[in-house]
Amino acid sequence: MAKKKKTEKHIHLKKLTKTTSSVPQWHLPFILILTAIVYLPTLNAGFVNWDDPDYIYNNSVIKDLSQVTDFFTVPIQGNYHPVTMISLALNYAVSGYDAWSYHLFNLVLHLVNCFLVYRLALLLSRNNSLIAFVTSLLFGIHPMHVESVAWVSERKDVLYTLFFLAGHITFTKYIDKGVKKEYWMTLLFLVLSLLSKPAAVIFPVSLFCIDILRNRSLSFKLVIEKIPFFIPALLMGLLTINAQKEIGATGEEYFGLASNILFGFYGIMMYFFKLLLPIGQSAFYPFPPLNEKLSVVYYAAPLFTLLLALIAYFAWKKHKAIVFGISFYIINLLLVLQVFSVGSAVIAERYTYVPYIGIFYIAGYLLNILVKENIKKGYQVAIPVGLIFSVLAFLQVQNWKDGASLWDNVISNQPCSRAYNSRGNLFRDEKQYAKAIEYYTKAIQVNKIDHESYNNRANVYLDLNKFDSAYIDYKNALAINPDYNVTYDNLGAMFAKKNMFDSALYYLNKAIQLNPGYKPPYNNRAVCYINMQRFDDAIKDWEILLRFEPGNPDIMNTIGLCYRMLGKNNEALSYIDRALNINVKGPFLLNRSLTYYNLGNIEMARKDALEAKKNGVQLDAAYASSLGIQ
Repeated sequence: MAKKKKTEKHIHLKKLTKTTSSVPQWHLPFILILTAIVYLPTLNAGFVNWDDPDYIYNNSVIKDLSQVTDFFTVPIQGNYHPVTMISLALNYAVSGYDAWSYHLFNLVLHLVNCFLVYRLALLLSRNNSLIAFVTSLLFGIHPMHVESVAWVSERKDVLYTLFFLAGHITFTKYIDKGVKKEYWMTLLFLVLSLLSKPAAVIFPVSLFCIDILRNRSLSFKLVIEKIPFFIPALLMGLLTINAQKEIGATGEEYFGLASNILFGFYGIMMYFFKLLLPIGQSAFYPFPPLNEKLSVVYYAAPLFTLLLALIAYFAWKKHKAIVFGISFYIINLLLVLQVFSVGSAVIAERYTYVPYIGIFYIAGYLLNILVKENIKKGYQVAIPVGLIFSVLAFLQVQNWKDGASLWDNVISNQPCSRAYNSRGNLFRDEKQYAKAIEYYTKAIQVNKIDHESYNNRANVYLDLNKFDSAYIDYKNALAINPDYNVTYDNLGAMFAKKNMFDSALYYLNKAIQLNPGYKPPYNNRAVCYINMQRFDDAIKDWEILLRFEPGNPDIMNTIGLCYRMLGKNNEALSYIDRALNINVKGPFLLNRSLTYYNLGNIEMARKDALEAKKNGVQLDAAYASSLGIQ
């Protein structure tokens, strides 16, 4: 009997050992290393001319970490995302306008998200390592996720997802263990996610997917449980709507409600097919032409959504994992399905970053059933598929090397006016004016109502001093969009360039009237006022610009110059000193020298003039002589 007892004990120990080693230690290192290899080229990539200038070059908020309130009060691109802005400010502190640190942060955040997806899938599947492995692996290396990681401006995507996933993890723990601390941690992660990207407003609804997986019956108590999560989500939603109204971030095209509903179904279907077959990828997928009938694929899309609903219905009793995955996929797509058109893209690859987790979870669940929980057989399917997707993702990463690579790829796969226009902008920046005109013209040929391309082609004509051609294109832009404030600003700049300042002021005033939050016309109008010797009016505009850019020393110095020209030298001195405290520049020193000279302080005037000369400023001979400078 003792011998038999010993045998039973041995079998029991063997079972225990199998249970404790059910989560292989190599899973996460394999996923993280493979994902890092896929995205390694991003560390040598630069910025692209799509949103990156607004988030980096033209974003004064990130240039001063001490301006804490600005992170929370100044919207960028119509969104409040202070946590994202703080992360970009840290990048700016590390590498300035060198892109490597921005890409490194994005990659690190993506790797953290891979870890969190693994942890979440483990919890949801009650420690099924194959499901967790498949879900996290596909999340890490799927080609459709490249846009969210390789694009610096999508920092908000990888950052909000980090807190989004952490909140789903703590909520799952709360359901499973009933620990109230996990509930409040979920609320904290929701707030951080909202402060990273307003898309997190869907978070409370997404939690119901976990309720489905855990067989929690829908009840009043279940809804009450979510109310603390809905409150901050609602507040952020209202704040975002208001901010986007201020910048005019509404639909650029209007197709009618019926077409827009079809766009929503089309998104659900196309994102799914792009998951299975990620070929012909593009950073931009334009809406169909307004003057053409929608293709048959749009009318087939509702049938696909109906098919998903039927699958969820029949899976309800025995396969809640499938219902969870489909629900998670659709719920996290709801806000980006273009039922209410925003922008000019019918779908966008970055919108798949969170929703695909639901389908990846289903893939792991079905594979687990297929191999009858034989995890080694599961690897024989999952790893080859993962490697294929890794190669495709690695190739897709190359398209985000710079703006030229990006738009050349879009032109190859989805030729559209946005792509030609953006490529034309790069040619203009490189002063390849003939190529720029060629690409703007192609953009107009593709979309005859593309007011931006008319405006941009006019800018090139203005660069070339071809005023008549520029004027015609500016007028064409306004004929298409009479409220396009950018063109009014450019017309003002054109007339100012021709020294026709009264006409310039007419157009600049119109630009400001249409959008008081748009900075360039204030600058152009202030320059006009200076040329017209209207220094008091110029100061008013420079002061407005200084509110836009509180730490800009050039603006401070220019205000000082205006006060000096008005003979208000003490006021001038205070602004010039502020400018020099931020940045010592030769022109600033000369400006202060002249101010001191007006105040009769010849010693300080001479000192600043000498410093200005050392900093490369050519002194006026008569002024230098009056100070005794050779």
